[in-house]
Amino acid sequence: MGNVPDFCRNISLTTNETSYELLSECWSEKWIADFLRKSLPLVILPVSLICNFLSFIALRSRHMRGTSTAFFMLALSVLDPLVLLTKNLVYFPTFVAAHGILCKTLYFLIYVLGYTNVWILVIMTADKFFAVWFPLKVSDFCTIDRAKHVCIFLPAMTSIISFHHFWTIDSLKHPNDPKQRFCYYDISRYRSIQRIWRYVDFVIWCFLPFILILTLSVLIIYKLRQNRQGSNKNILKMLKTNSKDERIVSRNRLSKLQHQKKRTENQDIEMRSNQKIEVIRSRHRHITLMLLAVAVVFLLLTLPNSIYFVLDLTYGFNKLPTENDYYQWLRYRRLTILTVIMFQLSDLQHATNFFLYLLTSDKFRRSVIRICVSTIPILSSLIPCCCQDNGRSSTASLPGHYSSQRHDKGPITFRTSVSERSSIHISSNRLSSRQMQQPFYKYSSVSSKPVTTAVSNST
Repeated sequence: MGNVPDFCRNISLTTNETSYELLSECWSEKWIADFLRKSLPLVILPVSLICNFLSFIALRSRHMRGTSTAFFMLALSVLDPLVLLTKNLVYFPTFVAAHGILCKTLYFLIYVLGYTNVWILVIMTADKFFAVWFPLKVSDFCTIDRAKHVCIFLPAMTSIISFHHFWTIDSLKHPNDPKQRFCYYDISRYRSIQRIWRYVDFVIWCFLPFILILTLSVLIIYKLRQNRQGSNKNILKMLKTNSKDERIVSRNRLSKLQHQKKRTENQDIEMRSNQKIEVIRSRHRHITLMLLAVAVVFLLLTLPNSIYFVLDLTYGFNKLPTENDYYQWLRYRRLTILTVIMFQLSDLQHATNFFLYLLTSDKFRRSVIRICVSTIPILSSLIPCCCQDNGRSSTASLPGHYSSQRHDKGPITFRTSVSERSSIHISSNRLSSRQMQQPFYKYSSVSSKPVTTAVSNST
């Protein structure tokens, strides 16, 4: 049954007990909340550590380095597990809660790392926004040096914002067990600051980042569609120009060969244009999908948590009931389960970025597969995608194979008798100077005819 109070096992005591505050300790809602509070972090944290370690190794490879977006993703792969590690020190009672200075430092790090993590996502979206809207300035604006400066500036700003935790947080005694201590805001002295801070936290951590990510994503999608329509108009204009030229050519009564040549050129232009459109669309589709995935996942995992915080401050959802009423205490225990789920949902985003990049980025996916195959050799036979490089190397050796066949056939083709070689020499003297100026690769077709004529004459 877990950590069940002793009086819950005493049926006569629980039957005669009239305090629902104590009786609710025996309810299944209380056990479910405790189970989720202890088990979910133990599942999310290992997944985040493994996934972000793979992300870090993949983003450090030469195939992924060189862009500001890859550098931001590299920073996220370091920040995500750090955020979860600091939060888990609050979820589980450790030696940190026994010392006030450690509590202050822990809460300071939680907010600094959390804010920096979220705003790097915003900067990544802004980076893509500038790349789409101002492509000529990408090389000047979206650079790795600027990304490094941003990764230094963000922790500095969030440290200033979160510095108040060094006096508002303290090590407090547990109300049910005076021997235990926990880290929390000193409500007796800083109740007003704590209340204001909850709203500030909602704006900085969820509301403002989500609005920016959503707005930038919509603008990126709009620009991509506008560029696609513009490219289609240019292609249609080019085709119309070619059709006009074809009509002019037909009016001048050019030869049929020129008409056919012009028609072939138009077909080639149309085919190249269609191929270019498909490449652009596939590239833009990956960018759009990545941005929408980040925005939607951020919304689903963080917005409910922040809304619940605001409702809790407004209506007091999470306050202890003041009356000994069964329905109030049942509501309180059920809302406790909801609170735990909200917290864990917000933590889940630190383990999902890896899967988002894996699904939406071909380069990232190939880098991860390459790392897994190099680490575990047996995967090369299990994952067909990893064998594409071997396939390319085998196809690269095909020209050599064909050339060897040509060299093998060469002696058979030119293996002639002495009389035949003499006839070839005689017949070659009869060739005109214009034929002798043919390229070398046409020699076999030219010399083959004299061979046959010489043989026929001899016969």
